[in-house]
Amino acid sequence: MQFKALEYLEAIYKYKSFTKAAEALFVSQPAISAAIRKLEDDFNVKLIIRTPKKLFFTPDGETFIAKIIPILEELRSIEKDMLAKSRNRKQILRLGLSPTAPPDIVHRIYQTFLPSLAENEEVFFDEGGAYYHIQKISNGEVDVAINVIPEDISDFPVASIPLYRQEICLLLREDSELAKYDKIPIQLLNSTPITSLGASSYLPKRLEMEAAKRNIHLKVVSKHLHQTSYIEEILLGNSSGIINVDGNHMSRALYAHKALVTRPFQEPMYLEIGILYQKDGHLQPLTKRILDFIENSAKSSI
Repeated sequence: MQFKALEYLEAIYKYKSFTKAAEALFVSQPAISAAIRKLEDDFNVKLIIRTPKKLFFTPDGETFIAKIIPILEELRSIEKDMLAKSRNRKQILRLGLSPTAPPDIVHRIYQTFLPSLAENEEVFFDEGGAYYHIQKISNGEVDVAINVIPEDISDFPVASIPLYRQEICLLLREDSELAKYDKIPIQLLNSTPITSLGASSYLPKRLEMEAAKRNIHLKVVSKHLHQTSYIEEILLGNSSGIINVDGNHMSRALYAHKALVTRPFQEPMYLEIGILYQKDGHLQPLTKRILDFIENSAKSSI
């Protein structure tokens, strides 16, 4: 019998919903369902009955949860006491940020979340593309990231919380011929030299998918691992790039580059932006706090 499974059972009892329990605990619903099934198998007893409209605890389930809740409360009290005794122990949050992470959320992290940290708490920032952060989270090197949620996210041991969408745009010099368009016909990419980010970013893969749907052959002239050299090449004016942007804010990646502009495509293309974190893993208190903070910041900015 695992402590985690008991926490899942308690949350289901509280919210009367597997979905709401999963959201509250930042785990996937299948993980909660599997843990409850194992708990029932271990004791050879049915604890919960689910119907299309609601769920309810069986008499055995009610008896079991009534005994478990005080135990969980006592364990949390012990945990709180132990944490209080170890206040000098450093708590480090490793936070991944996309170069195009929503500026309003990033600013709130700097202006509100960081000043709220205790003396023994620190945040280290790690900037990179979606697949870069997915690998780092999978390896336990990053706790949470704000980045693009790839369509193949289910292939990785990484959970996601969607926040909102950003539009895929062409990134180019303000004095280029294509900048005269308010919206770019995607067919022009057949003849437009494209500077691309490397495999650590999901954006090139998504553009290739969209181009293939329309029988467009991209003319990729270079690939870059880092955003800095990627933007430098576009500034030279020999090629254009692709960037995801929030319609209400200038991308952080473009703050210092006034010569660059973005243009949407005639056929809009969007990316899902959200939070990435380790699937079904133990979340330290500081990690839970930043998850709640980012979600609340996103809601208040809509």
